[in-house]
Formats: sequence, C-alpha cells, structure tokens
Amino acid sequence: MYRNVWDFCYRSVCSICFYSENGIKVNTLTGFLIENYIVTDESIYKAKSCNEVVIQFFHENGYEVAHAVKITFDELNSRLNRVAEYDNEGFALISTDGLVLDQVPSLIPEFEYQNHIGTSIAIIGFHEDASNMSLKKGIISSFVKTESGKKYIQFEASIKQGNSGSPLINIETGKVIGVVGYKLSTFANAYEAFKGIIDENLRILKKSEGKMNIMDIDPIQVLIANQNQLKQISREFYKTAVINYGFANEIFTLRNYLSGISESKKAKEKVQD
Repeated sequence: MYRNVWDFCYRSVCSICFYSENGIKVNTLTGFLIENYIVTDESIYKAKSCNEVVIQFFHENGYEVAHAVKITFDELNSRLNRVAEYDNEGFALISTDGLVLDQVPSLIPEFEYQNHIGTSIAIIGFHEDASNMSLKKGIISSFVKTESGKKYIQFEASIKQGNSGSPLINIETGKVIGVVGYKLSTFANAYEAFKGIIDENLRILKKSEGKMNIMDIDPIQVLIANQNQLKQISREFYKTAVINYGFANEIFTLRNYLSGISESKKAKEKVQD
C-alpha cells in the first residue's frame, strides 16, 4: 500500500532550497504541486533574504533530479500568495505560472473526508541535512484545536527539519489531507526559544565589548565566542534530531485558492464595491 502511495505521489513532491551568495544552502523546505500552486509550510513567508531559490522534483529513486527551477529570492516573494498569508492559513502557496513544470503531475487534495484517529498516513519529503527524498509512515494520533478555533492534525511519524511543507497523505485514498508544519512541534519551539535567549545574550554582551581588558584579553569577546559556539552546536543538534510526532494544517480552505480567489478576498472586494 505504501509502495502505491510512493508511485502515485513522488513526482509531485519537491525540495525548496535557499542558497546564499556563496552557494551555501541555508534552509530547506518541502513542497508539492496542486494545480497551479506549489503548496508548502507557512514558514516560507518569514524566510530570510538569500541569493537563489532552487525547486527540484525527483525521479523514482528519490535522489536523481527530474526537473529543476531556479529563481531569485525576489521572484519567489512575488509568486507567494499573500492572501493566504493574511488569512493565516498555516500553509503557503507559490504560483507556478510561467515555470516549466508541464511534466509534473498534480497531487489530489481530499476536501470531503472525515478525520479519524488511527487512520494510516504517509509523508513524503526532504531533510535539511540530506538531498534525497524519503517516505515516512504513521497514523493520525489526535487533533489539536486552538482557542481561535483553528484545528491541526496530530500524527505519529518520524520527521526532521526540512519536512516542513510535506504532504500528509491518506493511505486509503492516496490524497492529501494536510500540510506538515514542523515548527509546530514542541522540540522546534524549544529550539527557537533557546536561540532567542542566545541572541539576547549576544546583544547585551556586544554593548560591553571593548570596555574591559584582562592581560590583553577582552573577556567579553570570549563570552561572545562561547555564545556563538552554543548557537552553532544547538543548530547542528536541531538539524539532525528526529521527532516522533508532528502536526499538520488541514487543507479544507485550499479549495478557495485553487478556484483563483479566496473567500476572504471576495468579501473584501465586495465591501470595497
């Protein structure tokens, strides 16, 4: 059954890699094609400026590139659907208009379904510390509903950084029921909090840099170097850590964008008229 899901879906899943001016990969997300959009995690809206973005689709073996598209960071931003960002959908949409992706098939979203705990699911995506695509298996383990009423699918499956934006696929139908949001995991939140503490420490230390000298050594510079080392070590742990559960955004509202215009945008235009 999982082999059938792979055969049906792998052509539609892509890596989205961000590169610096020096050609260093600084971030990786997963995305997948549905109609005229590449769907991915909402974290792409907050991606830091880079030199180039490379979108790659792969052959059946998961490591040979079948199709690749290179665009600038500015072009990526121009292709992002800002209505979805404004509506806080949890997923992001990249327009594929003008990109040569005619040979890439579209995945099928499953809008009319009932979620059940225990449903078998599959995740196809990438890891930041590797360039190959992989298939993960698991189950829907629970649901989370926030105070604002937004609901997430909680699943049991191993995920790593880079899996953000992967399709959550219903094994029984082979259709997409959610978009993996890796940053929603407890571990990722803890990492972001730890990184924030280090950044604040560095900000405070730099205010005192150069004001002390002990035996021709500035102790503040030593502390700054120590904090940067901690930041780098935590980054490496974060990149390689495996999480055994995660959360995915449901995609019921995706249909509004596939029809060309979201319901909220329609409402705004009606008010303006």
